[in-house]
Amino acid sequence: VAMYHSVTDEGESPGQYVISPSMLENDLKYLSDRGYQTVTVRDLIAYVETGAALPEKPVMLTFDDGYYNNYCNAYPLLQKYGMRAVLSPVGALTEQFSQSSDPKEHETWSYCTGSELKEMADSGVIEIQNHSYEFHSLKPRKGCLRMSGESREQYEQTFVGDTQKAQQLFASLGIAQPVCYTYPYGALNSESEALVEQCGFSASLSCEEGIACIVRDPACLRRIKRCNRDGRMSSEQFWSSLLARAEGEG
Repeated sequence: VAMYHSVTDEGESPGQYVISPSMLENDLKYLSDRGYQTVTVRDLIAYVETGAALPEKPVMLTFDDGYYNNYCNAYPLLQKYGMRAVLSPVGALTEQFSQSSDPKEHETWSYCTGSELKEMADSGVIEIQNHSYEFHSLKPRKGCLRMSGESREQYEQTFVGDTQKAQQLFASLGIAQPVCYTYPYGALNSESEALVEQCGFSASLSCEEGIACIVRDPACLRRIKRCNRDGRMSSEQFWSSLLARAEGEG
């Protein structure tokens, strides 16, 4: 499972969390030429829970945060190569850029609007998952974790409220309800995991580096490991190492 963020030639590109569109295209071509097929979270859930088949060489491409450049740069490339991806937008940013009268469509700082998310979801190319409504920060709360001095009851109410607000946003946009929680900043612990399950998510995505091992056990869908697509690496460097590890562990 690869974890992408921003896809642009502008600003500080490439970087640890930024790749250029040409680099993404090289990634997709690299995978396509070697017979890899993209899957989504729902595909993994179907494999685990109903015994549905997965491709012989599956790979999952995930994009966090919901940058506008995912829509204007990544989405067309995925369509071009017949591939799919999982996009986890931050709900509050989706609303902000959907409602703002300020100019949008700036590759480095804009985020997808609700209509753009809806378009991508309807195409079947993009699967939308939950990245919280407004937990995408490190202060005063680190991601979705409990703050210092916050009671457990207060924390649970805040977490559930935030999660439901994001779910309701997607429902209002006509987007299928997310079935996976993508932890902001990968911050998680036993408390957050229990609440994710309580909120009804069948899967969750972590930021822990490693190979995702998917078997016929629902537990494998929790804290799915991902490998950050560092823009300072070429497609050959990133994917050859990652796929060799996956095949070795498989």
